[in-house]
Amino acid sequence: MTNRNLLNATLALFLTGAVAIAEDQVTTIRWSELQGTGQLPSGEIVQPPSESSQPSEEELLISNETGQPLTTRLVTIEEPRISKFNYKVQGRIRYEGVEQPGYLEMWNHFADGGGPYFTKTLSASGPMGVIHGSSVPRDFVLPFRSSSRSGTPTKLEINLVIPANGKVWISPLRISESDENEWGDARTAEGAWWGNRTAAWLSAILGPLIGIMGAIVGTLSGLGRGRRIAIGICWFSVVFGCICLAAGLIAVGTSQPHVVYFPLLLIGFLSTVIMSSILPTVRKRFEDAELHRMNAMDASAV
Repeated sequence: MTNRNLLNATLALFLTGAVAIAEDQVTTIRWSELQGTGQLPSGEIVQPPSESSQPSEEELLISNETGQPLTTRLVTIEEPRISKFNYKVQGRIRYEGVEQPGYLEMWNHFADGGGPYFTKTLSASGPMGVIHGSSVPRDFVLPFRSSSRSGTPTKLEINLVIPANGKVWISPLRISESDENEWGDARTAEGAWWGNRTAAWLSAILGPLIGIMGAIVGTLSGLGRGRRIAIGICWFSVVFGCICLAAGLIAVGTSQPHVVYFPLLLIGFLSTVIMSSILPTVRKRFEDAELHRMNAMDASAV
């Protein structure tokens, strides 16, 4: 079992299951439609290879053969009809012979005059990974979260940046919005194990659970009853905490974002330190309670 599978199996003991984020499709940007209205800035519309495992969709081919940096405007979306603060642009991309790391970028304009603000695919891997070398078709995503102060965007500008030679094929763009903050900010989408939403679940469930287990242990040891249960809870918490700490260190070592490694390290530290520190006291209380019962039995026998 891999480290990640072990982590998922452990968390499954405490979580009731993943809650799907409800998304609303806003629109799909098709290159042929832009070309038909004279709004396609550049590029060549081609069909994907017939051996592709994905449904056949037109692609926009952008080629840089100058050896110089190239920034290509893919589309400008005026009044994108986005009504929620969490939205994203996604699609599929493939590329060939890209000599230096390139990226997709989305510039977000708002009516309040602030910004514009951007999202760029600058991660080492994942749906926000850089464009470098050659790749089979893969997913990409450009997420953004606005605020009640800035409101929803009035214009989106989506560009492709190729710093040197290379060819890039891009599928139609799908714009969707959601009430939930799936990524938190752009950084949490960069190949992360999870985003802010799952991190909030971890903190909301596992943190109080540790407190409840501590309260159960304290009550049982105070009553002098349920020794096996109390000691078992302590050892379970220590082992679980060690697993969380190990997973947190793996997350740090693999450059996972703060929303991944921080909950694991915090929960692991609290679970391990708290339970291991009270374990000797719990054992002593049960020993004292057992000695008290034995003395009482001896006194009654006399």
